[in-house]
Amino acid sequence: MISIFRYITRQVFNLGQPLAEEIPDVGPNNEEEESSGEEQLDESTETNSVASFHDGQLESNDEAKTDSVSADSGVKVSTDVTEKKKVKDAIKSFHCDKPIHFKTLPRSILGVVVQQLERTIQVDTDTDTESVSFNIDLDKIECTFSPRINDYVLMECNVELGENNQDEVASVVKVTPSNMQSKMKRKVTRVYQDWVVLSDFSYVLKENCPITLHLDDNVLVDLIECKFLTFTNRAINLEVMEKTFATAKKESTQHGNSLFRNLPIVFDGDRAFFTELWKTFTVEVKVTNKMHRIAEMLSVKVLEESSSQFTLIYPKNPIDIGINKSIVLTFQVNTETYGEFRERFVVTFDKFKVTRSYAIVVARTLEEAKVAETLLMAGDYHFVPGKTTNQRNRLYANKVWANEFNVIPGEYLRPRIRFVAVRLQQYEVPKKLSEMFFTLEPRSHMKETVEQEYPQLHLPLTIDNYKEKFSLFLYFDEITVFYSFRNFDIERGRFQRDGDFLSLRVENLAERRPSLVVGDSVHAVAICQVDKISKMKFEGVIHKVMYDRVLLKFHSNFQTNYVNEEYRVEFFFSRYALRKQHYAIGRIVENMGESFLFPRKLVKRDYPQLDIKMNEKYEMFLFDSKIDWYNPLLNDIQKQAVFNILRGESDNMPYIIFGPPGTGKTVTMIETILQIMHCLPQSRLLVATPSNMAADLILQRILDSGSVPKDQIIRMVSQNQIEKDSIPENLKSYCGTLDLSASGTMGTMEEATTSGMRLGCKKDFIGRRRVTVSTCTTMGSLLQLQFPSGHFTHVLVDEAGQCTEPETITPIALLSRKRSQVILSGDPYQLQPVIVNSFSAANGYCKSFLERVLEFEPYSKDLNRFPTTSGYNPFVVTKLLNGYRSLPSIMTLYSEIFYDNDLISNVSATDSPQEKVLAKVQGIFPPDSKMSPSHGVVFIGVLGENLQDDDSPSWYNMIEATEVFMMTLAIYRCDVKPNQIGIITPYVKQVHTIRNFFVDNGIDMPKIGSVEEFQGQENDIILVSTVRSAAALLKFDARLGLGFVRCNKRMNVAISRARSLLVVFGNPFLLAVDDKWRLLIQYCCENNSYFGCDIPDSILAKESSPDVDEDAESWSSNDSFESTDFVA
Repeated sequence: MISIFRYITRQVFNLGQPLAEEIPDVGPNNEEEESSGEEQLDESTETNSVASFHDGQLESNDEAKTDSVSADSGVKVSTDVTEKKKVKDAIKSFHCDKPIHFKTLPRSILGVVVQQLERTIQVDTDTDTESVSFNIDLDKIECTFSPRINDYVLMECNVELGENNQDEVASVVKVTPSNMQSKMKRKVTRVYQDWVVLSDFSYVLKENCPITLHLDDNVLVDLIECKFLTFTNRAINLEVMEKTFATAKKESTQHGNSLFRNLPIVFDGDRAFFTELWKTFTVEVKVTNKMHRIAEMLSVKVLEESSSQFTLIYPKNPIDIGINKSIVLTFQVNTETYGEFRERFVVTFDKFKVTRSYAIVVARTLEEAKVAETLLMAGDYHFVPGKTTNQRNRLYANKVWANEFNVIPGEYLRPRIRFVAVRLQQYEVPKKLSEMFFTLEPRSHMKETVEQEYPQLHLPLTIDNYKEKFSLFLYFDEITVFYSFRNFDIERGRFQRDGDFLSLRVENLAERRPSLVVGDSVHAVAICQVDKISKMKFEGVIHKVMYDRVLLKFHSNFQTNYVNEEYRVEFFFSRYALRKQHYAIGRIVENMGESFLFPRKLVKRDYPQLDIKMNEKYEMFLFDSKIDWYNPLLNDIQKQAVFNILRGESDNMPYIIFGPPGTGKTVTMIETILQIMHCLPQSRLLVATPSNMAADLILQRILDSGSVPKDQIIRMVSQNQIEKDSIPENLKSYCGTLDLSASGTMGTMEEATTSGMRLGCKKDFIGRRRVTVSTCTTMGSLLQLQFPSGHFTHVLVDEAGQCTEPETITPIALLSRKRSQVILSGDPYQLQPVIVNSFSAANGYCKSFLERVLEFEPYSKDLNRFPTTSGYNPFVVTKLLNGYRSLPSIMTLYSEIFYDNDLISNVSATDSPQEKVLAKVQGIFPPDSKMSPSHGVVFIGVLGENLQDDDSPSWYNMIEATEVFMMTLAIYRCDVKPNQIGIITPYVKQVHTIRNFFVDNGIDMPKIGSVEEFQGQENDIILVSTVRSAAALLKFDARLGLGFVRCNKRMNVAISRARSLLVVFGNPFLLAVDDKWRLLIQYCCENNSYFGCDIPDSILAKESSPDVDEDAESWSSNDSFESTDFVA
């Protein structure tokens, strides 16, 4: 195979050889010719170098005599060692006679601070011949930190050549740490009077601590090298980190004292408090054997005993502990200094070891001891039992879920409304269900318990179990999100005043998932209340979400009187969206009934919705009046879809616009909206989308038509969008928020912002609008206004395939069975809705309403009955076929694989903007590859390696990431801009790995993201990194819906985003196990667009792929994976 990597590398660096000469010939002498080419290449690129090449290697050894050719003149230059020595001696001699002609030279010298006065330090340094000391006045030099005794420093000096050919330091101009590590995470392990011991052989002086540190605090520090006792680093620029459950759970196994009741060996006793110095005390730790056999305890050893105040007294010898019996470990404590210390000891049994810790606090007063005890108790709240992280996650979540504190409500963004026409129930998760999830039982046992208690999970969905089953899915969602929010919880948090708000810093807030949004809240519990004697929490409502902090408003008493106290902080999400969906699934059954939710047969109206006709020229007429198209560029199939919807001959059945990638679903939806408004004057439309971005796009397209007066349309937005300032400026005057107060009652005052946005729109204001655009869940707020039956006549849901069924039916629940129509637009072969709970996904919740409806007989494909409409009944479905996005070579690929080869490209392969982009980048591929200039699909075989970091469950492939980066640089050289390129990969870690290549090298970055981030997007050029290179992990990915292999919808989205060029990087031997990936690789082979590693025989022979279940290596069920779900 042609080495595409070698070729691209040369293109990236613009090495200046003719293209044909740069490609090595394929033949027996290929290796020699490549070597020769490299020598020629090296000479041509080093024309300004004073160094020389000899046998392909750069000669840099001064002691060797070499003859080399000057790249500039071609003249032989002698570099005899003797001549060099003569020159050097002459220079030294001249320096002695005429030193005025010489300038001092900078030099860096390493030393250690051995003495420190008020503004002077003494630094010792060892040279090759002697030890030298420097006395440095800190006021006369530049110093980047405050040096202390034992610090290693780097002195930047001016050096001149002295007598006897020795260098002499003329002056020290700057002192810096010899080596600094920035933003390192450390943990407080001991607290002394003047200094604090940190983990990993580090310490910090109290003078460098902005606040008082306590045992087990997490800190972020800059570390400098030192030599003090056993420490190798001193910390400066210290910042206390939030201590969350996410960090505490990693430490649980080190503090397993009385908290760990379910373990085979239980330790009771883990702390003691003293107020007297230079005294000797004894402390005890009770050890209980919970195993079903005798435990042989071989030894107990105190760690770091030389620096410990902790000494073992008993037992000194091995001892047996009977079944359910206990012994007492006795330790002696010598209170030699004030402070807080965590002493660690190891207990060795016959078949295992257990490491435990004991906290010792020596305080000056009882009050200080009480404070220290309270802080340790606060830390205990985050420590929970469990052998695995998953078990600890669940038990801690249950602890927060089950606590019964009185909550003092905070101040909401808008005053709470007392009188609402329809008040939603709370729809609390049943207690027995939460207890099933938050348990120590293995996941398999938990799953069995849930399935036994809720057998309807495995039953087919029917009208009888519809409400119960979807309610259960919503409960699963709530439990999972609640569980995920626990990683935000902070053990000891302080609020800061920020104008009218109290702010709380949250680390990595912008990158965390799930995201915090306006309307979510925190509960602040005073640390002194962790003993639960006083059960009170203060709720703080999130009013703004900043980059690294949230702005909160509590009850006025708390807000006014807060003075920097520490609180345990728990985070909670707003349940309002879930409550609206709970209400909707009950109402939809009543309003629309079984014929709508389960359309098993085609039911036609007695009369069409609108008695219009269409001729062979696709012109519409209502009686004798011609109806003009708002968009004259619609193709015939799009016009037919609009016509079918306007006639509306099916009764109480959703109409589906089935739109493959790039076929104009949204364009068809816009024309449908405009025509319904024009032809049905009494209609009122709800246009719903899964996301705010999609809703903004719909609104913009409607406005671009110029056919809808401003007083006829409103875009409903949430307060969260307003606070985030995410609404496009030109759309703000069409947007508004909702006032839910019942008619005739005092609600919030309606007001208009300077941008024209209306806040607190009343029911009457919304009801007069012909078109309301919003997301599905925001639309659910209208359910509380109690509009009369039949007020809204049409619901149109764009990208319905990305909505869960409860989301889709939320706006539909506003309709009545009579005099209404529902239009769903989407593609069942693209991405499904994102389901956070894998238990729900495994039981069908990931299937959208659109996809489920398409499974019923009236919507199924039947080419015998409907040969002219791609096999679909035009009364209920139109499949769009004309593609406007991709070159024919790209569209042909995903049309054959996913769409029965139905799609028709409307993009010219010879004269189109897409073709021009492809022509620009043709030079990055070898010209003798016989690939057609109009072919836009390339596969590059890479035999990389799956990698996974210890602190991340995600996967990456460094070799593949490197090739993607190099390809991007080659494309840049073809005058392609970053915004024309998209890079898609299924793993978050691979996204970060590829991004780092651009960030670290200061190069403009294209959009890089997951498949989900590219749904609905398109770019001229798409590069796809598949990552996987190990067959052993394929089952694992398939079970969790990760990666590309055996995930057709994710593959479809990835390969259908490109307009001009699609380049896929992957391991062909692995991808070939999947039928659809094998078709893609074969497609590239047939079109001479396969490069890289050898092609698998199964591809060349077009053989069926081996079954990965039989041939792939076994995989471990304990492998980590990318999921926020604790059920999977």
